[in-house]
Amino acid sequence: MLLHRKSWRKLLLVSCWMISVLTSNLAAGRIDTQHWQLFAVAYPPNKDVTVILGGGEKTLTTRGLAKVKWEDNNARLQLEIQNLPAADSLGWAGRQYVLWAIDSEKKVLNLGLVPMSSKNANWQVQLPFRVFGLLVTAESNPTATAPGAAVVLESLLPDDPYLVVPVLRVEVTLASPNG
Repeated sequence: MLLHRKSWRKLLLVSCWMISVLTSNLAAGRIDTQHWQLFAVAYPPNKDVTVILGGGEKTLTTRGLAKVKWEDNNARLQLEIQNLPAADSLGWAGRQYVLWAIDSEKKVLNLGLVPMSSKNANWQVQLPFRVFGLLVTAESNPTATAPGAAVVLESLLPDDPYLVVPVLRVEVTLASPNG
């Protein structure tokens, strides 16, 4: 019985070590001032998938959901954001929030302004990507062609723990504050 307990402890110790090593490699986010790494999900056809949106460095309490359905060569998104403070209150005077989609080939698509109502937003968009991640950034130019460094939300993983879909890491080059 004593040998059995020692084996169990070793197994538990090894399991904990493996989990810590594996989960440390799952993180995405800021790489440096000009690069961000995010998760791009491959959405299965004709299935509703909900992806969690997590807050950035200045917006840790902001949360969101993106309900995505890929059908007829388009992804339809229903987005909901809660508790996103005004950009001015975060030190980004004169900026507005913009939603971006980044596909697995690093193509970037500006999906437009986030329609804020107080600290919340709820809206729908469509895009032609099947595999993509999402960013929300604070931009001085809402028609910018690349996301800036003021990241406020990023797509994380699907909220269904039993859903098995490919998830890729995509590194995005962020626009410089002056350009």
